[in-house]
Amino acid sequence: MKKIYTIFIITLTTVLCLGLVFVSMVQAAKPIKTDAQGVEIGWEDTNCDCNRIKDGTILDSADNPIELGYDEFGYNYQAHMFNGTYDAYDRIIGNDTSDYADDKLIMKWSDAWLANVDCDGDFKLDRGLVNGVPDGISKGWLTNHLEGDYDSDGDGIQDAHYTSFTKIVWVGPGGSLWGQYEIIEDVYNDPVGGFHGLQFKTDGPPGFGLNDKWTQLP
Repeated sequence: MKKIYTIFIITLTTVLCLGLVFVSMVQAAKPIKTDAQGVEIGWEDTNCDCNRIKDGTILDSADNPIELGYDEFGYNYQAHMFNGTYDAYDRIIGNDTSDYADDKLIMKWSDAWLANVDCDGDFKLDRGLVNGVPDGISKGWLTNHLEGDYDSDGDGIQDAHYTSFTKIVWVGPGGSLWGQYEIIEDVYNDPVGGFHGLQFKTDGPPGFGLNDKWTQLP
């Protein structure tokens, strides 16, 4: 079995941003397109005074302008997606020398987790943009889909394949993951290691819906 590490990414910085909140009247973009699994992949273009990626004023963690489409690391912030390798999720290529480095990682996240606009004027994408106000804390949901090969018997040959899919939601203070989050579903497939399918799922509704156990969001 290859041990899986849940990733809290979507980083323009690599930590939760707890900063001054500037009130804005803009609403978070509403989803207008979903994929076959019901995951949001398109959002409305609201008419507001927020800075947008296409303006060239929103910066990454190295203070470089974020551009539309996929960047060299695999992030597409406009589409709320990452499609790259485990090595590149921290926006540093070649920094990871572990067996995970070349494993494929796909992440998707909701607008409340990390929006594709800057409404508080700090030149960064907004986190926790709910009802027009960003509060600097990622909310909503995030998924990690990781897959790759590993050496199961120590002979130097990558002879085993695994896939892992994890759903994470924000629940507010007191969550068991990073203090404010919960894993609501964990699916791990590794035939050589003897793992087949669903390993964990909460008693909540299907998909990404929240219930009374978790903090409600529009």
